[in-house]
Amino acid sequence: MLKDFQQRALTEKGYSLIELIITIVVTSIVMVIFYSIFAPNQQGSVSPVVQVKAAELGQAYLEEISLKRFDENSPIGNALRCNGDPSLLCGAIGAEEGITNRALFDDVDDYNGLSDNPPQDTLGNNRAGFNSYTVNVSVSYAGTDFAGLALQDLKLIQVTVITPQGNSMIFSQYRGNF
Repeated sequence: MLKDFQQRALTEKGYSLIELIITIVVTSIVMVIFYSIFAPNQQGSVSPVVQVKAAELGQAYLEEISLKRFDENSPIGNALRCNGDPSLLCGAIGAEEGITNRALFDDVDDYNGLSDNPPQDTLGNNRAGFNSYTVNVSVSYAGTDFAGLALQDLKLIQVTVITPQGNSMIFSQYRGNF
């Protein structure tokens, strides 16, 4: 009988409980090592999508702002320049007194100090797909950035887009008084 048991043990194939436990432990260790190596790469794979969305948002704001008049005192169509005629002096940077409705912004510097979270379009509607982004706008006179120009000949528009991860991207554009 003992001989039959020994012969059966030699001919039967399989794993013992100890072998199964060792296999599970080794597999778990290998999985943890692989995850720790590849997890940062997966988090970084989202970054290009976020950057493209931030660029799209920054460009949309710059386009909206640059389509406005240079200054409150510039006639519609910019046929005359402010400071080009003594009766048309360029105004101070900032929105006209009491104007907070973005649909009423009619010149570039009305956008100075604008902060949208979530970002909105010209009519005040939230932009779909950008709820976690923040947009800040600053406008300043910058004619002296270029040789030969007076301070009020250019305005520097800076749109700062803050991504959901907290990274800032700044988009800039000069707008000329002509």
